[in-house]
Amino acid sequence: MKRASACFVLSFLVCLLATASVVQAGGFALYEWGNRALGMGTANYATGDDASVIAYNPALMTKLDGTTNLYGGVTAVSPNSDVYINGQKNQTQNQIFGVPHAFATRKLNDDWTIGVGVFTRFGLGTNYDNNWAGRTLVKDALLETFSLNPSVAYKVNDKLSIAGGVEVIKGRFIVHKDIPVAALGGNVKTDVSDTALAFNLALAYDVNDMLTVGLTYRSPVHFEGQGSVEVANAGFYANGKGDCTMTADFPASYTVGVGLTPLDDLTVEFDVVYTQWEQFDRIEFDFTGSGLPDNNQDFNYKSTWRFQLGAEYRFTDEFALRAGYVYDQTPIRHEYCSPMLPANDRQMFTLGAGYKWDDWTLDVAGMYIITKERTGLSMTDKASTFDVDFKHGRTWGVGTSIGYSF
Repeated sequence: MKRASACFVLSFLVCLLATASVVQAGGFALYEWGNRALGMGTANYATGDDASVIAYNPALMTKLDGTTNLYGGVTAVSPNSDVYINGQKNQTQNQIFGVPHAFATRKLNDDWTIGVGVFTRFGLGTNYDNNWAGRTLVKDALLETFSLNPSVAYKVNDKLSIAGGVEVIKGRFIVHKDIPVAALGGNVKTDVSDTALAFNLALAYDVNDMLTVGLTYRSPVHFEGQGSVEVANAGFYANGKGDCTMTADFPASYTVGVGLTPLDDLTVEFDVVYTQWEQFDRIEFDFTGSGLPDNNQDFNYKSTWRFQLGAEYRFTDEFALRAGYVYDQTPIRHEYCSPMLPANDRQMFTLGAGYKWDDWTLDVAGMYIITKERTGLSMTDKASTFDVDFKHGRTWGVGTSIGYSF
């Protein structure tokens, strides 16, 4: 029976991963890797108790109950904001993105645990009407990635566990915009993809029965995507397809989590995430065969802090309620803002619930994100200059995850 249940869960997770997509985020880093965690404001680096700890802090794998743990689900997220170009209001088109996750861990003995996870660490999706005022800046952009992250954890002693893993990241970047009329018009679409390697390290330390500290490091990622560029309806440039190479570096991150269990039924966690966004300074495009000149797009991001606070109260052995709050700094400097990612500092509010029966768990969560307005911007497409304001940024999300332990 357990074999059949495990096969069912694994099949369910594979189906989820087949629907993988992405969502616009603060910067474009994502943290929705499990819905127990999401219910607690993604504060899951010191007190995580399901297989999603592979993404948050894999050292916690040694503390999971059972020999084998499976966990997976999806979070549906819908971002929206108003963009004013020279006083004209434009709205990003309503879209719903599915952000899936799937994890499995296996305890080899009392000291060693292995696991593998698939989740989305970077992503954005922005889409405007074809005739919107800023179409020479961007019409639509999509960055989608998924990470395959095998990890191993070692229990050093009853207090300390350490872990490490290799991350294989498959990424795709698509951007579509019009060519300024000053260059005889037309439009251009770039589509590139790449597979890159990174690594992660982690530890978990039980200070005492009430207090746990978790540390996690994820390395930077170098992308060198290969793909195509397509130019249409252009006068100055040759129409047709050509080749494109895109080069960019995605940032490293460091996380410190402190978990506290002041009561048997109450868990509280506070995390600080530091992301080295200054490593993402530009995207370089090299074109051949399309008539387009090579192009470098400067971003000059700044490093940021993310603060997460979450709590879980277990009313019974089966039922728990959760809540969380996140303050997430934007890495985007005022002078480098772009309609590709209309963002500023964000506040996220979350609620969640969990239910356990036999070897199964069901977690549900919801989130609401408020993005701070950003006004008085000036942007150029190298032919024209636009006055730009970003207002009314709102994002909602709901998700569910299913776990099975045996």
